[in-house]
Amino acid sequence: MSLKNSILSKSNQFNHYKSEAEKLKKENESLKKENEQMNKKFNINKNDLISQERFSKGISVIIPTYNGENHIKGLLESIENQSLSSEQYELIFIINGSLYPTIEILNEFMEKNPEINVEIHFTKVSGAGNARNIGIDLVKREFTTFVDDDDFISPNYLEKLLEHSKENRIVMSNFIDIDEESHEEMESYVLPFSNKEHGIIKEAPVKFANLASIITAKAIPSSAIKSTKFNTDLENGEDISYYGRLYSKFDFEFYVIDRNEEAIYYRLKRSSSVSRQELSYEFNILGRLKVIEDLNSSLEHAESEKIQKYIKICCGGQTGLMRKYLNEYPEDKKKVLKEIEKHNFKYFPYNKLEK
Repeated sequence: MSLKNSILSKSNQFNHYKSEAEKLKKENESLKKENEQMNKKFNINKNDLISQERFSKGISVIIPTYNGENHIKGLLESIENQSLSSEQYELIFIINGSLYPTIEILNEFMEKNPEINVEIHFTKVSGAGNARNIGIDLVKREFTTFVDDDDFISPNYLEKLLEHSKENRIVMSNFIDIDEESHEEMESYVLPFSNKEHGIIKEAPVKFANLASIITAKAIPSSAIKSTKFNTDLENGEDISYYGRLYSKFDFEFYVIDRNEEAIYYRLKRSSSVSRQELSYEFNILGRLKVIEDLNSSLEHAESEKIQKYIKICCGGQTGLMRKYLNEYPEDKKKVLKEIEKHNFKYFPYNKLEK
C-alpha cells in the first residue's frame, strides 16, 4: 500500500471511530436526559426504591406525642388489649413536647409489658410532621401505621391491618369518632356508618377521599413509607400533603376492611381540632394555599387518573375552607384572589370559592 493510500486508510478509520464515538455520546446524553425526565416524572430519587425484603415481618406503629400525659393512657390500654402477637409489631414513640411526665408513663408501660417492642425517642423540634419523619427513619417492620396519642384502637386493629396487608397495597380500617366530653361514639364524616363497601376497591381514593387523606386508619408498605417524608414547612394539612405525594409515586391497590371485622380506629374529637379551628386569614387562606401548592406538585407526577381525581378533590377540600372565610369576610375576596394568583397554580378549583 502506498504512503498516500495508507494515510487515507488511517484517516477513514479515524473518521469512522470519531463518528461512532459522537454517536455513542449522543445516545448516552439522550439516555441521561430520559433518565432525568423519568426521575422527575415519578419524583424518584436514589433513596425511593427500597426492597421490602430488608424489613422484618410485622407492622410498625409510629406514635408522635406532644404533652400527651392527659390522654395517652387510653391508647396504651388499647395496645395492651391487641390480639396480634407482640412479636409481630413494634411501637415507636416520638416525644416532641415536654419530656416529663410522658416519659414516665411510657416507662411504666414498658415495665408492665416487657414483651412488647417499644422505642422512645425525643426531639426538641416541634410539629407532628417532624416527629413522624423521625419515626419513618426508625421503621423496621414490613408495614407501617400511624396512630395519634389521643386516639385508641380496637383489640383486633393491628391483627386485621397486618392480615390484609400486601407489598403494593394500602389497607384502610373502619373509623369512629369519640366525643371528647361525653365519650360517646359518633358517626364520622371520614367513613360513615352507612358504608357497606369493602375489599379491593379500585376507586377507593376517590370514593373514600377523607379516609384516604387522614394520616391514621391505614397500613402502608414500609418500602413506600421510607420514600416519602412529611413537609415540615406546613403548619397544618401535612397529612393531606403527605398522601398526595405518596399516592402519586406508587400504583397502589386499595383495600377497605369489612365493617364486620371490627378493625376500628377511634378518634377523639377535640375542641382544638382543625375542623373546629377559628376562622383566620392565616389559617383559612395562607395555610390552605400552601397545602394546595404542595398538592399541585403531586398532581404533576400523578400518572393514575384516580389519583389525579383524588388530588383535585383534596384541593377542593382546602378551597372549601377558604370559602368559609370568604363567607364571613366577603370584603377580602379581591385580596384572596390576588394571593391565589401569586402561586401560579396549574390547577385551582375556583368554582369551590363560589359555592
